[in-house]
Amino acid sequence: MLDLLCAIASSAAVSAMLRVGDARAKGRYGRFAMNYLTAAVLAFLTMSSRAFPLDGAGATALGLGAVQGVLYLLTLVVLQSNIRANGVILSATFARLGLVVPMLFAIAAFGELPSLAQWAGFLLSCAAIWIIRTQEGGTASHRWGLLLLLVCNGLTDSLAKIFEEVGSRALDGYFLLITFLVALAASLVLMVVKGERLGRREILYGCLVGIPNYGSVFFLLRALTQLPAVLVYPTFSAGTILAVSLVGVLAFRERPGRRQWCGLALILVALVLLNL
Repeated sequence: MLDLLCAIASSAAVSAMLRVGDARAKGRYGRFAMNYLTAAVLAFLTMSSRAFPLDGAGATALGLGAVQGVLYLLTLVVLQSNIRANGVILSATFARLGLVVPMLFAIAAFGELPSLAQWAGFLLSCAAIWIIRTQEGGTASHRWGLLLLLVCNGLTDSLAKIFEEVGSRALDGYFLLITFLVALAASLVLMVVKGERLGRREILYGCLVGIPNYGSVFFLLRALTQLPAVLVYPTFSAGTILAVSLVGVLAFRERPGRRQWCGLALILVALVLLNL
């Protein structure tokens, strides 16, 4: 249970550090690069085996990891933009709600039929999106940004689902390492294209994102080896939203409106049902 709590705390810390770093460091892509460099170093240091097979399994890990690396960066860019426009609470909530994308993908690609509880969770999540759509003081572009975040985070989770189906479990460490390295390379390219400079603030706040970013993955995987998935996933999803909401209200003085609180409550229930 301690690993699960650490995973929740790490996931919430990512959103909080993105909010803080955005206000104190100018170079967005420099921060992202340092984030992925930190995560890649931690992934390498914690790998159980560094033997990489030059066969089909290795090619699968390399290819899917590269694609997921691009999606990781895209999701982080969209998450950062949404935190600036919509706050950490709504942004983290819609990121977790991206779970509906791999569910739909599993139906289409692998023929997996959801349970009645999962269908109920899907319908509740749709209702929550409809409720939040008229965000008080928000604009249409802000609302579309939340939906884009949902899709991007969902596509990233779908890649993990694909690797779970066709990849080798022995190469999980390499899959993550390749993901972070590709995201690092893409961040550096964008940093050069945008003419950003890598200063001390970018390095500091990038590392402060990278540590919990990797920690959320690391501790979640550890929790799954000790606890049943039916307990881990709903607790992780709902716990992250509750933790981020607490941080948003206390640290950043965010005050969601009544429609948003109602939508958040529905999403908490939906996430539990979707993970059953």
